[in-house]
Amino acid sequence: MITAENLHVTVGGTRALAGVSLTVPDTGTVGLVGPNGSGKTTLLRTLYGAVAPTQGRVLLDGTDLSSLRRRDIALAVAVVAQERDATSSGMPMSVADLAMLGRLPHQGLGSQTTGHDRAVVTGALDAVGMTDLARRDLADLSGGERQRALIARALAQQTRHILLDEPTNHLDVRYQHEILEMVSGLPGSAVVLHDLNLAARYCTHVVMLDHGHVVAEGTPDEVLVPAVLEPVYQRPVTRVDVGGEITLIFPRTGDRTVTV
Repeated sequence: MITAENLHVTVGGTRALAGVSLTVPDTGTVGLVGPNGSGKTTLLRTLYGAVAPTQGRVLLDGTDLSSLRRRDIALAVAVVAQERDATSSGMPMSVADLAMLGRLPHQGLGSQTTGHDRAVVTGALDAVGMTDLARRDLADLSGGERQRALIARALAQQTRHILLDEPTNHLDVRYQHEILEMVSGLPGSAVVLHDLNLAARYCTHVVMLDHGHVVAEGTPDEVLVPAVLEPVYQRPVTRVDVGGEITLIFPRTGDRTVTV
């Protein structure tokens, strides 16, 4: 379990989080939603120790995250950061090599790749539909293909938790749903999403952020309602429930004439 207690975070002199508390349980998918600049990515980065809170703490299975070694965290928590941050080294690397990096926390210094490691990576690549591209260089992939390769690396890490920042970026409709279907079947995940309809379908718990505060949390049925959404997004919202599925519609508010 990952528990955030009264998190306050300041980035570059600007308050990014103010008194945020939440729990990522060992089962289910927590969706972090909210407008641009609401603090979603900062919160996710704080949950795995990339950002240190100015106040409050994060607990991993009851232990303060700041007291744990990076390897211990990596054995418990896998991360899929935004694609532009995670594949920017410029070094030649194949899809399979990237996925194999997920096995590093399980290996000692100087240890060799084992048959088990290769089998885990093969399964991870198959899970995201990247088996045929295993030997392809990352530089030759589309944005969506790189995103799936990063998710394969996280799966190969075989952790109790997986934290994902906009994992559906660059993905077409098929892979948006396939990836989130897979994520929703994993233990203890948290995912930053802009698409509220995807959050409604695949998250068991939703945390709505605005200006660094939690303004609502609960099940999708409780949080994704016009009374919560309209003040946050400053847009009218119509909710339609069909066959037990929530669909949110954002009607046009009128034509705007742009003069250049």
